[in-house]
Amino acid sequence: MWTTLGATLLGAFIATGTSLLVESRRDRRAAVAEWRQSRRELYGAFLSALTKARGELWTISRDDRLPNEERATAARAIFAGCYEQRYQLEVFAPSGVVTPALNYFRSVRRLRDAVGEGLRWDDAARTAHDDDVVQGLHATRDAMRVDMRTDAMRTE
Repeated sequence: MWTTLGATLLGAFIATGTSLLVESRRDRRAAVAEWRQSRRELYGAFLSALTKARGELWTISRDDRLPNEERATAARAIFAGCYEQRYQLEVFAPSGVVTPALNYFRSVRRLRDAVGEGLRWDDAARTAHDDDVVQGLHATRDAMRVDMRTDAMRTE
């Protein structure tokens, strides 16, 4: 009788422990998937905001009819939306992503300042500014890919 009771209790203990372990792993997988999705959205929004600002800055740099004061105001207005994405990234991303992302942010901000000061699309200095921005974009994108482990994912 004691043997049967002991075996039943041991079986119940093993079943409960196994269920808890499986549920714990499932919860952890769901949390990791949710965190990855959050980072994907954050990284996408950050890159999108800065890329959009870069394109709009180059657009106003082509407008010869825009007075300098209006050009500077327009450049600041275009870039204003990038700050929110920067602050979110600084809080939620690991330092391996934040460092290149801030460099990219600052390169677009330097472009904003140059366009606001009169940099034109056909100026010789445009290439240096554009190269700076593109290098920042590539470094940031690469750091994000490492963090998200997208290179390790198999595509079939």
